[in-house]
Amino acid sequence: MSEDGPPRLRRPENGNGKRDSSKLGKARADIKEKVSSLKLKKGETSLSSKVSSFKPNKISTGKHEKEGPRKLRVPHTQADKKSSSKDIRTKFLKTIGQKPIWSIIGIIILIILVAGTALWITGDKNQTNISNNTTQHVVNSTNHYNNGNISFDYPAGWNVTNGTSSSLIVSVSQDENNSFSIFEEELLTRNFTYRVAKWRSNVLEKGIIYYEGDLTIDNVTAYELEANYKPGDKVFTTRGIALQKNNTAYFIIFVFDKALLDYKSEMDTVINSFHVNA
Repeated sequence: MSEDGPPRLRRPENGNGKRDSSKLGKARADIKEKVSSLKLKKGETSLSSKVSSFKPNKISTGKHEKEGPRKLRVPHTQADKKSSSKDIRTKFLKTIGQKPIWSIIGIIILIILVAGTALWITGDKNQTNISNNTTQHVVNSTNHYNNGNISFDYPAGWNVTNGTSSSLIVSVSQDENNSFSIFEEELLTRNFTYRVAKWRSNVLEKGIIYYEGDLTIDNVTAYELEANYKPGDKVFTTRGIALQKNNTAYFIIFVFDKALLDYKSEMDTVINSFHVNA
């Protein structure tokens, strides 16, 4: 330094001047940016209100919010097919509920009528055949027996053998294992009930009685029994009828090697026609 005074400022050169001016411009830009940021903070409310205007409106909660946004439906898609199939099903159910139900009921009634008619015709034919066979068997295939004391009808073709003892009146047989016999016994002073009890006890000695009852024969009430009877090695079925007429006991005894039901018509022929002459 010289003693003459402070040093003089030197005028900058052109190149340095440009550098200084660019630095000043940059500093000025920084200052403006800071100032503008301060302005934004001061006007935050107005800016936020502008920004909030771009936000979507709040949607009220409800069915669509739970299920999610509705999808746009493209025409002629599966939804249309579902709705059309539902319409067809609804129309079909309505049709079934209105018209065909009566036709179905009519068909059921028709089936019942046809089945009933078929059963009636079948039953009528069977009944006609049974009656014809029974009538033909009873009327056209019987013979009559009368010895002056008793009389009855019996099946044609069966053999008649007159009794040789005082009690046996007659025996009528189809073969050696199937026949019936008629006995008589003067009661005199003996009781009819006592005599029937004795006969019953004789049957029980060699058989088993499985039915006892009464029936009407020749206009009087008679006692009857059904039993399985085994006089030897073979078991027979037997039906016995005891009646009292003119102080005389009569016994009609059927013996078969088959079930009694197989000879029902033959037994009925004899029982229904049996008569004691006065």
